[in-house]
Order: sequence, then C-alpha cells, then structure tokens
Amino acid sequence: MLTFLMKDLLLFWRDRKEVIIVILLPLVLVVVLSVAMSGLFDGNLNENYELSLGVVNEDNQEEAITDFEALVNQSQQIPEELKQELLLHVQAAPPVELLTDSLTSPDVESWITVQTMSRSEAEQSVDNGDLNAMLVIPENYTAQLLTNIYLDQGTEPSLTFLAKETAVEVDMVYDVIQNFLDQMNLHYALSTSGEDIDITHVELPEGGTENMEDNQSFTFTMNQYFAFSMGTLFVLFMTSTVASRTGIEKREHTFNRIALTNTPALHFLFGKTVATFILSWLQIMFVFIGSHLILGVFEDRSFTFWIGLIVVASMYSLAIAGVSSILTSISLRLKNPDAVDGIFMIIIMLFGIIGGSFVPIYILPNWLQQIGEWTPNGLTLATLIEWFQFEDVSMLLIPMIVLLVITFITIILSIFLYPKRGEFS
Repeated sequence: MLTFLMKDLLLFWRDRKEVIIVILLPLVLVVVLSVAMSGLFDGNLNENYELSLGVVNEDNQEEAITDFEALVNQSQQIPEELKQELLLHVQAAPPVELLTDSLTSPDVESWITVQTMSRSEAEQSVDNGDLNAMLVIPENYTAQLLTNIYLDQGTEPSLTFLAKETAVEVDMVYDVIQNFLDQMNLHYALSTSGEDIDITHVELPEGGTENMEDNQSFTFTMNQYFAFSMGTLFVLFMTSTVASRTGIEKREHTFNRIALTNTPALHFLFGKTVATFILSWLQIMFVFIGSHLILGVFEDRSFTFWIGLIVVASMYSLAIAGVSSILTSISLRLKNPDAVDGIFMIIIMLFGIIGGSFVPIYILPNWLQQIGEWTPNGLTLATLIEWFQFEDVSMLLIPMIVLLVITFITIILSIFLYPKRGEFS
C-alpha cells in the first residue's frame, strides 16, 4: 500500500500547475473576498442576536424555602454553626430567583428577550416560531435542588428546555442557561463547606463574543469566515481531483496493469484514500496558516485554539478521504470517465452551496442550514465558527464523532463498491 501511496503523492507533485493552483488560489480568494465583502455581511455576524425565550415557572419558591429551613433546623448532619449561615445564603439568593434575574439582567437582556408565560402559551409560541425556545422550571424544583445539595437527599432536579428545531440561536440560549446553572450549583456546593461565597454575584456568560482568560474579546468577521469556508471548499474539491485521476489511470490502462499483478486489489484504493487525507490536511492547514500570515485572522489566539483547529482539520480530512474512496470505487465501475467527473462536480458544488462554502451560512434559510450541517464541509464549517467564538473543548466532541462515523461508513461502502477481479469496466 505504501507503494501506491507514494505513486499518488508523486503524481500530484509532478503536476506543477495543479500544485500552484492548490496553494495559491484559496489564499487569493480569501484575500479578495475579505477585501471585497468587508462589512457586507458583518452585521449578521457581529450583531447582538435578538433571541426570545419563554420561561414557565411551575415552582413555588417561597413555600420550598420555608420547608427547607425547617429541614435544616431539624438536620443532624449539618453543624449548628453552619446552619444559620447556610440559610442566609439560600434566603439571599434563591435558585429560581437567581436564574430569572440573570436572564433579565442588562448584559443578557440586550440580546435575549425573556417572557414569563404559561406552559400552553409557551408551547404554542415555540410552535408558531414566535419564540426560539422555552424553559420550564418544574414543580418542586427549588425543594429538590436544595435538599439534594445540602442534605444529600433525592436526585438533582432538571429544567426542561424545548425548541422546535435545532439552530445556532437555540444553542446560544441553551448555553447561556447551562453555563449559569453550572456556576450556580458550584456556588451552592461551595457554600456547604463554609466558604465565604457571595452567591448573588454569579458570573454571567457573555453572548456574541467570547471573553478569553486574558480578558480580550474575539469577534468573528468575514476574514475568518472566508478563511474557514475556502479551506473547507478546496479540500472538498480534492475528492473530485482524486476521482478524476482515477479515471485517467483507467483510461491509460494503468489500473488494468495493476489488476493483472498479484498486488492485493484494495491496496490501490487505500493508497488513494491515504494520499487524499495527507493532501487534504496539508491544503487546509496551508490555507489557515497562510490566511493568518497575510490577514492576521487568528491573531492573539491561544495554543489551545490552534490544537482544536488542527483536530478539526484532521477529522475533516479523514471524512474527505472517505468520500474520495467512494468516488474512486464508483469511477472504476463506470465506463464514461467524463460523465463521472461531471456528476461528481455537480455533487461537490451542491455540497459547497448548502454547506456555506460559497455564501455565508447565516444568510441561508434555517432548514437549508440544518441540511448543510449534515454535509462534511457544512459540519466542519459550523464547528470551526463555534470553536473560533467560544473555544469550548466539549463542543468539539459530537462533530468529531460524526466526522469519524462518516469516514467509517464511506470507507466501508467504498470497499463494498470496489470492483472485484473481472468486474472492471
């Protein structure tokens, strides 16, 4: 297989014209598009989102706190000297009140509109599209939360977050709520150890841009968008390039000569797959690094950010290698290489459009955005954008698993489609 890998890499390197195109064209497009469209779509990317959230409060907080005070006073597991301090903490910052106050604070209120309503009203508003999402605070939430944290009784209660469909806006609202709940639970837990914690000053998550450890705020602009979109787009074109070369080898009877040897048949397929991975990874990293050197698109970013960028680029390159393996197997089965190239190019162009590589994904309809995020390039582009803004390692897990699943499925299908001896067209 190593021989076939070297063959494909050397064949690519010999084509100086294509090498120059691969290296220069993405960077030229990034620079030209960034300059030409600077400010054209930035308003959509940087503006404070006008998000709407319906809050359904089914909890009786006052009654729960009164009952909790009685339980604390009767408890034998809480030291007497801590009981009064604990009750003062809870009375000063009840959980439901903390949550609602945080959602209506000036920092959050500027981009999330919160409306308190009944469950039926909230469900209808979400179904009609009047609300991005709804949050239900269930009955006995305060009682269950406090007794679980302080008295170690029962299970930790959960809030219900509902949305009609998944979208970037919905994820943002969910992240704000989840981040706040994590902080609130942490403060409550610390207060049980007697720590001097001012729970009324829970740090609120920021929206729009992410505050890094050095207190610098990073804003996502069209420069970063085109660096990401052109990187994913030209790597996508690599699948068509590999399939076209397979057609050339077939036309020149190179493949037939290989098939007549005792070389295991799948070595040819895996050689092209691995070569595609290497070339794709080098190309997308060259686009990212070149864009940074020319435009400074990743200026002042942390080492963690670059590691995440490399991880996403690697997983995307694996998925592209898997897709190219399917196209290679199909090319070997079909008789007309020119028709095959045309079909493949149409498919790739379609992926590029719905995946946001040609136009900013934010200006596409929500339903098209959702379809686009199921394409390798669309999923990668959305992940890169979120990684740039939030740099949250946990958000990489699901997209990377999806890309690995795409890689696995496409390689299995390519092996299944790969022509056996005597089946070559």
